[in-house]
Amino acid sequence: MPYQEEDMTSESSFEDARHAQSVPLLPFQSWSPSAFKETFAVSSSRSYLWHTCIPLPPVVRRRWVFLTIVLLTAIGCIPVLLSATTHAQEVQRVATPHSSHINPLIPDSDNLTNLAENLPVQYEEEMTEDALPLHLRPESYLEGEVATSHFRDSLRNDTGYMTSFLSAGWTNDQITIVRDICCFSGNLIYLAMISGRVPIVPPFTSYIDGAASPLAFSDIFDVPRMVLALGAPILEWHMVKDLENSGNEHAKDELGCWNIWEVDNVQAEGPRGSYSTTLLDLDISYTRAPASVKLIPNFEHDSHSTFWSLAKLAFPDGRAEVLANPHENPTRPSEGNKVMLLPDEQLVCYDYLYYVCALDPFEFERDYSPMWREVMIHAHWTASVEDLARGYLRRLFRLPDGASIPPYIAIHARRGDFLGWCGDVAKDDCFAPLRAFARRVREVQEEVRLRHGIYVSHVIMTGDEKDDNWWSAVEERGWLRIDHAGERTAERFGNWYPVVLDAVVQSMSVGFVGTDRSTFSHMARRRVTDWNKGPVRLVRWGSPSADDH
Repeated sequence: MPYQEEDMTSESSFEDARHAQSVPLLPFQSWSPSAFKETFAVSSSRSYLWHTCIPLPPVVRRRWVFLTIVLLTAIGCIPVLLSATTHAQEVQRVATPHSSHINPLIPDSDNLTNLAENLPVQYEEEMTEDALPLHLRPESYLEGEVATSHFRDSLRNDTGYMTSFLSAGWTNDQITIVRDICCFSGNLIYLAMISGRVPIVPPFTSYIDGAASPLAFSDIFDVPRMVLALGAPILEWHMVKDLENSGNEHAKDELGCWNIWEVDNVQAEGPRGSYSTTLLDLDISYTRAPASVKLIPNFEHDSHSTFWSLAKLAFPDGRAEVLANPHENPTRPSEGNKVMLLPDEQLVCYDYLYYVCALDPFEFERDYSPMWREVMIHAHWTASVEDLARGYLRRLFRLPDGASIPPYIAIHARRGDFLGWCGDVAKDDCFAPLRAFARRVREVQEEVRLRHGIYVSHVIMTGDEKDDNWWSAVEERGWLRIDHAGERTAERFGNWYPVVLDAVVQSMSVGFVGTDRSTFSHMARRRVTDWNKGPVRLVRWGSPSADDH
């Protein structure tokens, strides 16, 4: 039998191979290859042809084979066709980045609505305090249902609080004030959170230029939404002190606070003054903070404290340690009644909290800033402020009420007060030219195209430049500008709102180009990056070629 001869050959070869191995093989088992010899011999003798009961004619068999081949070929082509279609759609949607022969996809007016809805800029309805859990509502941390003439009558005996005061109140530079609102408030809230206290955010004021009407934190920020995201309460001074009644009753409150400005600024001779304390009818006695709060000891060119060096003063042991050395940390009499008060234990307060960081000076410009990551990332605008900004944008784009706003790129060019930093460099050589902003805009446009598959042609310029010729050059580039003078923004809403609305417009953009070293630009950059997932750039300045790259 031929199969048996082949099997014997196979067995002989197997045995030869076994002896040739340097490592002995495992013992023979029933499942070893030669064990299947008999089974294989028997089964191999059988025919593998399919037998049919009714033999088919040759013509029918040929047709059946032909149809089978055609069907299998068609099935095999389906994945290839799907892959080619998907690839073609992808090429049409996004052009090759390095190719200059393919134009980006430019949306027409009929598709703007769908594109705007698909972009990551999201708007949520404003929350109310009643929608908050009970443990986050303001009334859970106040004594009584209404503010009192004396703030201490509104505070609970079982709760610790923290406050500070904005100190840009003696300037008419609204950009500086709104900038300070963000950084100052974020620092206060974060410091209160790590200290286990409830922050009381002060109103923001400007004494000069008829803008003395205070602006509450909740006038522009959706505080209930922020509180829910933080999982921590936030109070404001109008909740704890009735300013109208206190003014009529001449109810001035005495308070002991920490003086950190004199420590952080080597040349300072006292605490940082604030118009807010006058507005709140507070008579404050300041105690000098220890030298350890200053980030860089004895360095006159930096004014930063660290969060935990200040938080230490809010705890009993840290407070007692400092007050044990009155010669190094003297207490000043208050300006009003000349009282000498040690820093308050229930309401811990500091004179100024703008220059505070965790590790590095001005770290709010960095993505690792705890003030931004833990607090101000949740400080979204109120629904009323957002609606106001959308109305401005619709008029700017000449759209009817309720129409979807097309995607746009926002620019912030900070020039005015930066002139003092130019030194001997001429203004036109110091400040970045418009072509530098245009180059950065093109970079942002390209990145938006790659991320979202659209070309954004609308560009809105915001800035503090007063030169009409400069703004004319902006318009010559086809860029848009919100006309606050024509809109009578300050007259209708207050001196704060031209800058506030600029900040809101910047935050609604799908891409942003700002000015390097401008806090206002950095805050907009953070909002566009983290809220909208949009690309951002900063334009350098200081010399004619500062932004060349």
